[in-house]
Amino acid sequence: ALRLSTLHSAGSIRRRSERGFTLLEMLLVIFLMALVASTGLMLTEGVEDQAKYDETKRRMELIRKAIVGDPARTVNGAPELSGFVADMGRLPNCLRELIDALDCTSPGNTLTTSAFDSNSGLVAGWRGPYLAMLPDSDGVLRLRDGYENDDGGLDFGWGFLNDGTQIQLQSFGLNSVADGATPVDDYPVGATVAAVTPLVNPFDFNVTFQSWGSITIRFANTGAGAVSIAQNSLRLVLSYADDSQPGAIGKVESASFPAATMNVPVSGVSVAVTNGQTLTVPTGTTLNLNQVSIGSDGFIVLPSIAQLTSSAQLTLTSPFAALPDTMGHFSLSIVCNDPANPNAVDGKRFDGDCTRYGTEAVPIAYTPTNQPYLFQAMPRSVPIGPPAPLRWSVHP
Repeated sequence: ALRLSTLHSAGSIRRRSERGFTLLEMLLVIFLMALVASTGLMLTEGVEDQAKYDETKRRMELIRKAIVGDPARTVNGAPELSGFVADMGRLPNCLRELIDALDCTSPGNTLTTSAFDSNSGLVAGWRGPYLAMLPDSDGVLRLRDGYENDDGGLDFGWGFLNDGTQIQLQSFGLNSVADGATPVDDYPVGATVAAVTPLVNPFDFNVTFQSWGSITIRFANTGAGAVSIAQNSLRLVLSYADDSQPGAIGKVESASFPAATMNVPVSGVSVAVTNGQTLTVPTGTTLNLNQVSIGSDGFIVLPSIAQLTSSAQLTLTSPFAALPDTMGHFSLSIVCNDPANPNAVDGKRFDGDCTRYGTEAVPIAYTPTNQPYLFQAMPRSVPIGPPAPLRWSVHP
């Protein structure tokens, strides 16, 4: 009896173990597996969306630096002046101008590319691409946001606005749609592009010129003979980058000067003097000595040979009616004023004799021996003042 009971119990156990899962148990397991999978998928999508969001922010910062440069970068200890505005003298009209020399206001035309202007000493014009990018498989550069939106337009799917004083930029996010009054994933958040915080504002590229109400010019004669400057034969020119002008060089100019003929005497004349002798020198002449002494007779005692440096100077009052206010490289030059020879001579850099350029009928290819006064203006820095004085070398 004991053995039969034992066998009966073992059979019952075997039948229960072979019964398997009920339908309810299987559904519960499937539900739990689906829940875990969906949670993992949601977490993965969240990480991916965050990565796209972060990449969008990173690309916006790169775009800002492409426009106005990166002040954190230095050259020989000084902030590096770079970017689209420094080269072109204006803000870009669309994002494509940052990677392609295409005029967005007239897509059939190209932008003036970078070139050296020997007269002003400036390099101006488009020097892009202003972002380091790899082209797509078709060889075309496309500046998309982190979500890879692209509508095929000049702004590659971004919301872009340039009102002449600032740049506003907006990514339309994961759904690539401007969500308007109820933005879902636009960055920066704003009902319209015009409502978002500017990516570039005037403080990022505007500069201030100060104390330019008068400029003193000091001519230094480096030759062996005097130089005569005829009345109203010269102009003072401030040059800067401006792609709306020929060669991408903009200019503001003074009225013609001098008011009367002026002579620039020879520089570095050696003269012999003795005690009690009167020495008459041209206005602006300086004595190349560390010290002089007073003799017992009250006269200044000079060495037997004294080196004199002669110059002539004048001051221009309110030389420029207006001054630029955009960051960039600048050049200050004295040029020939010769309307009768507008192409051959007028506007060419003066180094003592404008006839070196020939005439309109017979122009001469001449390279002046002096150099313009070059300087740069950075935003968020001290105001830029004029040279004091502007030293200009000439020779007969």
